[in-house]
Amino acid sequence: SSGINAEWPLRPGFEGKLESSLQHPLPAFELPPDLEHTLFPLPYVVFRIFDTQDLPIRPEVPKLPRFNSIDRFLVEDAIHNVINSKNMVKKECAESLLRISGRSSMPLNYMLVEVLFGGLLELPVPRYPELFYGSILIQLCQLMAEHLPQVLAQAVSYVYERLQTMNTVLVDRFGSWFAYFLSNFKYHWTWNEWEECIKLGKNDVNHPKPKFLKEVFLKLLWLTFYEKLVDVIPEEFGPLLPEKPEINHKFADINTGYKLQAKCAKALIETIKNKEGVDMMLGSLDPLPDGAMDGRELDPVYPEAKLDVVVQTILRVGCKSISHISVALNRFRSLISAVMPNQDAKVFCLKTTFDFFRTNPQMMSIMIEKYLNFQLIEPSCIVSWIFSPYMLPHFDRLYLWKMLDTTIKFCIKRCDRIKVELEKTKANLKEKKLQETPKQADIAENKRQAIQAAEEEVEHYVKLLEDAERSQKEVFLIVVQRFIMILTDHIVRSEQESRYTQTLWFRCTRDRMRQTLVQYRREVKRYMVTLQTLLFTPEIEPKILECFTQFKSYIA
Repeated sequence: SSGINAEWPLRPGFEGKLESSLQHPLPAFELPPDLEHTLFPLPYVVFRIFDTQDLPIRPEVPKLPRFNSIDRFLVEDAIHNVINSKNMVKKECAESLLRISGRSSMPLNYMLVEVLFGGLLELPVPRYPELFYGSILIQLCQLMAEHLPQVLAQAVSYVYERLQTMNTVLVDRFGSWFAYFLSNFKYHWTWNEWEECIKLGKNDVNHPKPKFLKEVFLKLLWLTFYEKLVDVIPEEFGPLLPEKPEINHKFADINTGYKLQAKCAKALIETIKNKEGVDMMLGSLDPLPDGAMDGRELDPVYPEAKLDVVVQTILRVGCKSISHISVALNRFRSLISAVMPNQDAKVFCLKTTFDFFRTNPQMMSIMIEKYLNFQLIEPSCIVSWIFSPYMLPHFDRLYLWKMLDTTIKFCIKRCDRIKVELEKTKANLKEKKLQETPKQADIAENKRQAIQAAEEEVEHYVKLLEDAERSQKEVFLIVVQRFIMILTDHIVRSEQESRYTQTLWFRCTRDRMRQTLVQYRREVKRYMVTLQTLLFTPEIEPKILECFTQFKSYIA
């Protein structure tokens, strides 16, 4: 049509020819039936940051087409084509993006930033890893040093101003990208423009802007070291900086309030140095009670006091590095298991570990992976700990939800891995059965034994898969149940105290639940009947039930 730029004749019009051409009847077309595991493309939102008035008015700057212009869609389509074909090689991808046809008539720097931000902030998950979007933007900043960094800074400012209305998951993702970007540009930023965060944080600790900066600074700490972070961030932002990462070994000093535990911890370290067996190590803990240190009744019973000392001591032995932690957990698995007999004990183990690394959530995230990989703690126990009252003060922090994400992904990957092994063993069994039976008796007996061994291996993997799928289902049901419980409790307490229900905390938590359902829709879809029967009943608060209703429409 006449509105299309002359330099973009990608779709010439054929209206006149088509109108006068012979009309052909089209046969009836039936859509293929839906299969159980069919996943359809999700709804897509056209992402926009810039409008026509956001560009400087200068002769050398091309005009940006309107948000609904076909020209703009064509450029975006060309950018997506390059990304889809060259995303594995960032330098080649960036160079190809700068060679897009028609770039002289378009503000390509604005278009590139908008499309890449749109990909980064796509829900439920980006099409490519978050690191891709960060690395390609850095590469483009280097190739377009005079034109792109200013546009990128403008886009960051626009997104920052919209934090209060953004989905919580996108705020987290944007913060992670921003920290990565700063770490690659010597932490330079116009911090004076964001000084309002300091006042906002004093007046409202839950305000999205200071909370966003807290997460950014914590992520920066994971990418550098504490002294460097304090040095590069302006002093005014000191209240938003994380605490210095240090261990909290409660039983290091015998003169503290934990005198008996400190003595037993010292004795345990001596048995470790002397390379004693597990029985001798447990013997060093005999002065401690077999229950809680304060005499509380535990149901079910487990040696809480002994477990506390064991976990703190082993973490102290291995806290020098991640590899030291791995070696310590592997070496003392039997000792930990001996004082961790049930699920309540495993939840307490996580609490003790979090106390030890209370100012270092990055190490706690690593410990979650270690406990899972060494099969010391089941995923359901980790979920119970995350949603426990003890962790409620940390409920709005990103690292807690990263731990939940790690746990869920562990369950899914475990099931997928076992399925692959099961298919291999089935193929192996089938191959052995198809082999011709030899006439010699001894060789025939060997074949029979080989088939029997293959059948036993198949049965073994079938049982492993059943257990893994049962554990995965349990994890998803616990996650959804706990979300419902804490959101319901918030609504009830707010109504009793005549407080506003739709607080930022409520919206963020509801966003987390919605994200969990949508991100893992392939797995959740298998449990829809159970969820609808047991959890999302008509008696549930409408504000919570609305999330499940939207999810059902989303995957329909």
